[in-house]
Amino acid sequence: MATSAISYLPATLTKTPEAFKDLPASSQADFALWEKEWKEIDPSSGTSASSSTGSAGSSLNSGLISALLPILSALFSWMSKAISSDGEGGSDSGGGNGVQPVNYSAGNNGGSHAPIAPGGNPADIAEKLEGRSADSIVANQDVKMDHGISDHVDCANFASAVLVKAGEIPASQHTNSVATLKSELLHKDGWHEVGKSHAKRGDVCIVGGDEHVEIVDHVDKNGNIVLIGSNNVLRDGSQAVCKDSGTCNRNSVEILSA
Repeated sequence: MATSAISYLPATLTKTPEAFKDLPASSQADFALWEKEWKEIDPSSGTSASSSTGSAGSSLNSGLISALLPILSALFSWMSKAISSDGEGGSDSGGGNGVQPVNYSAGNNGGSHAPIAPGGNPADIAEKLEGRSADSIVANQDVKMDHGISDHVDCANFASAVLVKAGEIPASQHTNSVATLKSELLHKDGWHEVGKSHAKRGDVCIVGGDEHVEIVDHVDKNGNIVLIGSNNVLRDGSQAVCKDSGTCNRNSVEILSA
């Protein structure tokens, strides 16, 4: 998670009316058409219907409408959020902390979900997933992120999965805790802390001791460390993989190197 937009709250479920309000215009139009068609076969809805519809049929249709419309609304909402998270939605600026907005251009969203070969630099692996939502990566298992973790707090889930894929740590050390990842890198895997001036591609940046973690992508021409990781940049506050040019240039960071 991005430190300037830290959210420790799990994603909450929205009730059907609120979820329906969030649907895109195209989905709202489809939903309205379906609702209209249902009402036309249901006399109890207040809309004119065929005179041949009997009372039993009316009661049945009314029950079906009551049951199906909330389900359809929830389905449209889920589809809308899935599309938004996986490449068709927008993003915010990550709270102005230097996190680059997720670019959902065709070439940046990993639309083919091509398999990622194991081994190599952790930053290379992370970069292949740039623009992808945490939910999408979990669903496709491009790197072995754990299921069931809130998509608002997936930074360690992503970073440790990338390190496992790169062969830097064993799969048994995958963790969803920043503090645990830091401790095991230092005390089990032989990593050590280095100064910012010695940061290199593939190093790990720990923020605030145990608040956030990302991978070092590169050092720019001004000497600023650019990170890549799972950050809270999507409109609903959930995470996607993007580059971050601000977080590592604060005081409360530690650079760990193999």
